[in-house]
Amino acid sequence: MGEQLGGRRAHGLRHREVRGSQYRRDPDEDLDELCGSLERVGILNPPAITEDGVLITGNRRLAAMERLGWRVTPVWVVPDVSDKLSYVLAIRDEQTLQKALKPLEQAELYEELKALYAEDAQRRDAATRFGSPDRDARVAEARDGGADSAPPSGGGKARTQAARAVTGRDSRTMLEQINELRRIAADDTEDPYVRQEAAEALIELNTDGKVNGRYLAVKTTQNLAGIRRAADDPDAPDTVRTSARQELQTLAKLERPAEVAKESGLALARLTQLRESDARVERVGWKDADPLLREKHQVRKLVDLLRREHGWWDRFDPTDFGRHADPDQWELVETYIAGAMNFRNLALTAHETDVLTQGPTTTSANAR
Repeated sequence: MGEQLGGRRAHGLRHREVRGSQYRRDPDEDLDELCGSLERVGILNPPAITEDGVLITGNRRLAAMERLGWRVTPVWVVPDVSDKLSYVLAIRDEQTLQKALKPLEQAELYEELKALYAEDAQRRDAATRFGSPDRDARVAEARDGGADSAPPSGGGKARTQAARAVTGRDSRTMLEQINELRRIAADDTEDPYVRQEAAEALIELNTDGKVNGRYLAVKTTQNLAGIRRAADDPDAPDTVRTSARQELQTLAKLERPAEVAKESGLALARLTQLRESDARVERVGWKDADPLLREKHQVRKLVDLLRREHGWWDRFDPTDFGRHADPDQWELVETYIAGAMNFRNLALTAHETDVLTQGPTTTSANAR
């Protein structure tokens, strides 16, 4: 059933397309309204398929036409779509996808589609450059009036295309925020409480779909953790440590979450730039500064570590740990406590001996 659609000829389809695996579990549900529309005005937005007959969009429209007994429909044939992209597109229908997927599932599919759209765009760009074997054929085809069939006008960047494919709207900001939270939750270099907050945010937003507020809260926690590390870092120059403490004092006066998230990110960037600038300055050697500088440096590193993890016993429920920890996790806690107690006893002995033989020192004050 070839006919003119939007100035370009569409092919006819006799329901022989490959539908693949559909994210939408119930394409035949609630089709009465769609069937009525098709009977009144016909098919205004034809389904789209690849050149190999793989269905890209229109699963519910085909189901409605089958219910009406229609055997032929016009379709858009999408040329030059990569195999993997066509497969990913074929398993979703843009009209109903968000009904079947939760936010985390949407973000996962978005991430895959974004990469595939970018890859496909690079391939198309390479094919149209001077010297490309496909270019002359494409130019000749354009002079003859274009392809026999073409998809509806669209285009745009890979992120926008992927977002619209997943949710039917330009939701790239939301989906990017979800994937950033996923990255933070899985990043072993982040502070444990930052990862925990990100993981909890993902669980909650997957239930109610509220993303932005939780994203801002986690990013603020992440930024503040980075600033505190700079303030306590024994390896950082005094200028960096002092600036970090001043940034924390300024941020403590802010109230609006969006403002705190933005300003904490800018503060962290300033500290990073300051640290890089100071790193270019020639450092004084250990022996040229203070005979005890190496020892004091080690003390500051330990204090910095303890400061970051201090209060962990209040952040976790010991009852939950006692009930659900496996043997390896139990052993980790036991050795942690035993090792800490042994360290404390040896340090206390050295401290008491030093006080008896030399009198009080200012080492601990200097280490802070």
